[in-house]
Amino acid sequence: MIHRATSSSGLVRSTKCFFSLASGIAAFMTPQFVHHNEKRSKKYLPLKSSTQSTAMSQISPAHIETLSNQGYVVIPNFLSRELVEELRNDILGLRYNGAFREAKIGQDSTNELNKDIRIAETCFLGRNRPELIKIYGDDSVRDRPNGLYDTLDSLCENLTDLCWKESSTLLDKSLTELLYAYYPSGGFYRRHRDAIPNSASVLRKYSLLIYLNRDGWDGKKDAGQLRIHLDGGGDELPPGVKPKFVDVDALGGTLVLFKSDKIPHEVLDTNSERFALVGWYNRAVTASDIGNLGDGGTSDIVRVGMLAVALALVTVGVANIMG
Repeated sequence: MIHRATSSSGLVRSTKCFFSLASGIAAFMTPQFVHHNEKRSKKYLPLKSSTQSTAMSQISPAHIETLSNQGYVVIPNFLSRELVEELRNDILGLRYNGAFREAKIGQDSTNELNKDIRIAETCFLGRNRPELIKIYGDDSVRDRPNGLYDTLDSLCENLTDLCWKESSTLLDKSLTELLYAYYPSGGFYRRHRDAIPNSASVLRKYSLLIYLNRDGWDGKKDAGQLRIHLDGGGDELPPGVKPKFVDVDALGGTLVLFKSDKIPHEVLDTNSERFALVGWYNRAVTASDIGNLGDGGTSDIVRVGMLAVALALVTVGVANIMG
């Protein structure tokens, strides 16, 4: 059973107020991708409803146990072939309409473009994002009942008990980060971690990756595997330690979940276009997070505000394009 922590302190109420303010700031700052030609979006349309899969994808207790004990879990065929095709088609349409940007690296104010570490394009996702609604409206494969967002919300709920068991905190669906990742032939992303201390990303508990590649993807020919490092290091291999890793082929429909603060990983060089959905399930903000952002002389209330705004920027993707 999950026990929800409660508090009547003014600090908690202030946290909620700052998150409301941060959401407003983020919504105001989110870039609007201008849709210059209505006919352009017709080139890539979602599949008709008659072919749409309506079954919600699920993970089993055994998968959750593996994630808990091993730190990661790989689940083949999490999404149906039909849904994978629809989502890949969605990526093509969004790219055609200018919704993707070159991917950067780093957190918060350190976010920067570095093609020695990462070559990819990303498009931040989320319900009611105006720049996406302009392209496909609010009935896309992402938004429809039992579509992408509903599926990932359900997955988040399945992980809530594990989060509470491991950290006595709850996952907050409203803080979930989602994006499409497109890697051109020759794309890559060198070794890194998803949760970095003293940044908004510290709230990330579980990273998710769903491959959206075409049928017939060949790991040897097309490459682009996810390499999960198990050597005990961080962003680099520890000195004197032999490499230890697991490579996961980018087969369409495969779901990979791993602990954001425990598993360094990388995308190996790809020989073909590589399509994926990437995301992070974030835990709720706690009192211990207050001192992690801002200098020691700043008041608690101001530090909560800084944390809220920084997290909002990460969540909506503004940090990715503002630098």
